[in-house]
Amino acid sequence: THNIMKFIPAIDLKNNKVVLATCLNRSDYKEIPESLAPSSDPLDFIEYLLSKYHFNTIYLADLDSIDNFYKHSNTIEKILNNFNNIHFLIDNGIRKSSELSQYNSNNYTQIIATESFEEYENLKHSSIEYILSLDFSDNQVIALNSDYTSLKPKKIICMSLDNIGKKSGPNYNDIRISQKQYPGAEIIVSGGIKNNNDIISLKENGFKEVILLTSILENKIDFNSAY
Repeated sequence: THNIMKFIPAIDLKNNKVVLATCLNRSDYKEIPESLAPSSDPLDFIEYLLSKYHFNTIYLADLDSIDNFYKHSNTIEKILNNFNNIHFLIDNGIRKSSELSQYNSNNYTQIIATESFEEYENLKHSSIEYILSLDFSDNQVIALNSDYTSLKPKKIICMSLDNIGKKSGPNYNDIRISQKQYPGAEIIVSGGIKNNNDIISLKENGFKEVILLTSILENKIDFNSAY
């Protein structure tokens, strides 16, 4: 089948600014440099992204909340309200099922990330839509417990943390582990996308969605190749 590749820009927020993800320690992430984008203000940054391509989905990670969970971010609230025609995938490091649904907007989907979440049992009986993020390092899923293996998510993100910002290409090893674990799920690939050849290779392997940022800002992606 002829699948269209869906590009999902990844925005990492820290202290209410957009920071550039480098695979090292998150605490070392620096504000996005002017050589890559005119502004690190999240609203301006999203406008800038939209001037490059008509993205309809954006991945948002709230690094402060992933480090130390807090219930509500005014910045995220503002982003959801300002761009209500865009769908956001939000990872704010929730740990418990009671922390789901922080925002009243209906233009986002909650990400459940294996590196922070711990109450998978409750998810089985919840009607809340979520995307499971399998967070890989050294070709292993980082998880607080293994209960995530009993979930049956429709969609998962294969998040290769070692590859983020490294331009090393997609981590097909992590992808294979994800496919094996969840044969029925659709996989969104994340981490290491350096240029258009990576996109073409993912397409040839049947993937339909990819999370990326640096290669978009460096103009290494030919969005026409999505079709």
